[in-house]
Amino acid sequence: MLISAFLIFLVYSTFSTPIILNRLGTLIIIFTLIIYINSINIVGITPGITLFNNWFSLSAYNVPLSILILIITIVLLIYNTSNHRYDLKSPYYLLIILANMISLLLFPLVNDLIALYVVIELQSYSLYLLTGLHNRSYNASRASLLYFLMGGVASAIILLASYFIYTLTGSTNLTDISIFYEYSNAYDYFDILLFALLFKMGMAPLHRWSIAVYNYAPTYITAYISVVAKISIASWIFTNAYLFNHHLLILFFYISLAIAAYKPLFQVNLKSILAYSGLLNFGYILLTIISYDISFYIYIIQYVLTHIILFLGLLAASQYIKTPISIWSPLIYIHQLKIPNITLVISLILALFSLIGIPPLPGFFAKLYVLSGALQDNYILETCSIVLFSVIATYYYANIIKVLITNLKESNNNNNQSIYINPSLAYTISIATVLLISFFVFLPSLSEGLYLITI
Repeated sequence: MLISAFLIFLVYSTFSTPIILNRLGTLIIIFTLIIYINSINIVGITPGITLFNNWFSLSAYNVPLSILILIITIVLLIYNTSNHRYDLKSPYYLLIILANMISLLLFPLVNDLIALYVVIELQSYSLYLLTGLHNRSYNASRASLLYFLMGGVASAIILLASYFIYTLTGSTNLTDISIFYEYSNAYDYFDILLFALLFKMGMAPLHRWSIAVYNYAPTYITAYISVVAKISIASWIFTNAYLFNHHLLILFFYISLAIAAYKPLFQVNLKSILAYSGLLNFGYILLTIISYDISFYIYIIQYVLTHIILFLGLLAASQYIKTPISIWSPLIYIHQLKIPNITLVISLILALFSLIGIPPLPGFFAKLYVLSGALQDNYILETCSIVLFSVIATYYYANIIKVLITNLKESNNNNNQSIYINPSLAYTISIATVLLISFFVFLPSLSEGLYLITI
């Protein structure tokens, strides 16, 4: 479906405007989402479906993640289906997104090392192009080049690890390798493969390049690459967690928590703070991978929900900026958060409260599930570390909340009252906020459903 759409839009983009392309692309992805939702019934009655000579495996573990990736893309694409004060529409945006979507949906299904490299390169190259799409921006070009260089290093490591695994096992298929995994020395090279994947995710201590990329890229591009790219890689690691050494994951878990809780205390750049916040949240997700617990899905859902509200909120708040830093990223620093729209401020504060872990918001229940699953597997020190670093991270979330509330009264006295948020963006933020508030209502059904399709 997506491949056909990509080929059609490759020609059609010459004769149409970007806004119409984005609207058609959103409809295509919605139709793909419907197909994926219907596939749950097929997967539910079988152990799984193998595709293309067992290169890909569709199972109950990766279907929910693919559906979530589609929903994220639809929500972020809606932003570009209407006009805004700072318009950055490009006819190539949808084409790159569709190419990236193909890799994102195939990544959790990968069951072969050759397919892994092909899919991750398709994902990486489309993200390189997406980051540097607005090449009139010096910072966007810097971000794209940096992303390309660091991604190339990680890809070379993946190839090296795949070569040694094939040399030792005589196969690149993960199902075949898992049969005699215990009787070979391939586990050392799977650790190298895991190292490269964590490098591509930007996990600490290999995180500095990703923070720079997120900071330099335009805000709406940052919203996409900081959420979607990491989720696809994390979902594949979770699905194939039995192949990897958990000691390496624990090492990255501790370092990511420590750096992501400490570094933002001295930051005034909002995109850097949100990048470190993502690093902190993926530190929690690493613990769910280690314990192989269903809380992985719950935490991914709350992470996506809160970060979508935050990034869309920043894009909406940019409409009120009188003196933007640039047209690509109008709102960068904390002191610029002077928003006269009280409803938008409340949405941002609720998202930050969720990241802190205030009940009954999703962040509280997600952390509760993570801590419960870790304690059941006797990860006591890791659980205590999460509690400690969550308390430290609360400071920079609370600082943003203080600035939002303090500047609200001041901004109401300005003439920004006549500026209105685009309706499509306003509806998207409103729906996401309602889901955030009511998350605890459908959490029991969600947990039960995830448990039933993954047993």
